Amino acid sequence: MEAATIIDVRVAAAHEGIAELIVSIEYENGGTTEVALDQLATSALMDSCNASSIEDVKGQPWDKVRDALQVSYNRCLLYTSDAADE
Repeated sequence: MEAATIIDVRVAAAHEGIAELIVSIEYENGGTTEVALDQLATSALMDSCNASSIEDVKGQPWDKVRDALQVSYNRCLLYTSDAADE
């Protein structure tokens, strides 16, 4: 394995029962971590992986998760910026 890779994905209930995607990532040294993705980040990850199901993201590099999180984070910055302008 050359870089961190997505090894598993599952749907879980988040705040108030809203679904989120839990992505398990394995690093080169064998360590693992889990990252929770909201709906927007999940959609961005699915698009970047050309995935038609969550199973299709397994084996993809971790940077696709990072990029998906940035999409969701940037949405939050946009809302904060808009509220400040009002």
